Amino acid sequence: MRFFRLPVKDPRTVARDIPGICDLLFPQLLPAIVSHLNREAQPIPGCTYLEESLIAKMTTNAAMLFEVAYVRAEQILEDKTEDWNQCLNLALNRQSKYFDADLPEKLTEYDLSIASKTASNLVKSIRFIESKSQNIKAIQSPVIPGYQWISQGHGDFSVGTTLIEVKCTSRNFSSSDYRQILIYWLLSFSSSIEGGLEEWKSGILLNPRLNKYIEINFDELMKIAGAGRSKIEILELFSSLVGDYGYKLGNQS
Repeated sequence: MRFFRLPVKDPRTVARDIPGICDLLFPQLLPAIVSHLNREAQPIPGCTYLEESLIAKMTTNAAMLFEVAYVRAEQILEDKTEDWNQCLNLALNRQSKYFDADLPEKLTEYDLSIASKTASNLVKSIRFIESKSQNIKAIQSPVIPGYQWISQGHGDFSVGTTLIEVKCTSRNFSSSDYRQILIYWLLSFSSSIEGGLEEWKSGILLNPRLNKYIEINFDELMKIAGAGRSKIEILELFSSLVGDYGYKLGNQS
């Protein structure tokens, strides 16, 4: 199989948009399990959730505005000067990779307030996680290894061997969110066996909008979601599924 001829998919797309792969890998990641995991979510000290009365005054697309907030948080973490125009342009570039995104003509006072508060919560959250990890410095956009026709991608943040994925929705963390970080972990595990990147040991789902986070040990989550399979067995199944999917794509091209 010559994988470079296949349509390349990034890890995020594999985790969230290709049906079947994650269901076979993690068959026990059922709604009841997800609800149980979500009950372990905790607030970040010093942060407050964004009230719905403020969110209701938003005039910009929610996904775009929270991407703007994410970029603003990066500016703060890098000690850069506040530049909302740059935030808008970078947010548009990132959103355009996955959606048909439009750049708003301007951010209203309420939009800026929402973005500023979200960015502040995100920065405080990252610094809190750093403090819990012996002040190991957070890395922005950590590499997510590729595999066969799956391209290399990037996560949101990492601190040591902890991967951090940021979600700015109005709901609890979903099964898709857990599948995403599990696929990221699996790709890191595969890479570590081959002498590449270090395996992620834990993952954090973080929502600065609702001010909640949950930290998960990947070995423990894998035992729950993987129906009793070992890490090696899950990796072997993953390799088989990816190979089969690649074969089907190759025959269609």
